[in-house]
Amino acid sequence: MLDPVKVRHFWEGRAATLGQVAFESIANLEQDPDNLRLKIDEESRKVFAWLPALEGLRVLDLGAGVGQWTFRFAQRGAREVVAVEYAHGLVEIGRAEARRRAAGGVRFVESAAEAYQTDRAFDLIFISGLFVYLNDDQARALLQRLPAWLRSDGMLLVRDGTGLGERYEINDRHSEHLGQNYSATYRTREQYIDMMAAHGLHCVRDENMFAEGHPLNKYPQTRLRLYAFSRRGQG
Repeated sequence: MLDPVKVRHFWEGRAATLGQVAFESIANLEQDPDNLRLKIDEESRKVFAWLPALEGLRVLDLGAGVGQWTFRFAQRGAREVVAVEYAHGLVEIGRAEARRRAAGGVRFVESAAEAYQTDRAFDLIFISGLFVYLNDDQARALLQRLPAWLRSDGMLLVRDGTGLGERYEINDRHSEHLGQNYSATYRTREQYIDMMAAHGLHCVRDENMFAEGHPLNKYPQTRLRLYAFSRRGQG
């Protein structure tokens, strides 16, 4: 099982790359400039094709990193975007970026996703690259709270690494690419769908982010996948 202390240490370490890599690379982890642009363009096109118009909506971005998706939601008219991130260094970078952009509708909250507290419900909850860094206890704690934060007619969109065929775990392994030890758990498509359904969140659509043969499908054990969930179990 993932050690949350080591995972958190990794993300605090990513904040130290500010100025060394592109803003989007800090939490995105893609450090090749050409691949980064390809990844941003293709993912943004797909994600926003799945979403309704965001004008006037309230969005909760859990595990927001430096706000790479947060600012995209704000640019597309979301009335409010609450960005929840537990790594202090990433939060500080995000807040500085919000000031630079004069993004008045963006608010960063420093908190672990599973410890976040609110009595508000959101039109859209976006979770990107978070579940792979939560161990099973943390994932369960988050899912116990998550449905209450989503409006009855709202959407939960999950963008996360997914194991092919079986769950795949990397536990405190050194990454030459990132220059740090790295940990992650890649649950299978069925495990994502089942754990959400157990908490009243029903999958209405899911698909790999990139088609087979795409250059950004770098690892044979995993694929980046997009899932849309509803509390009502319908599109």
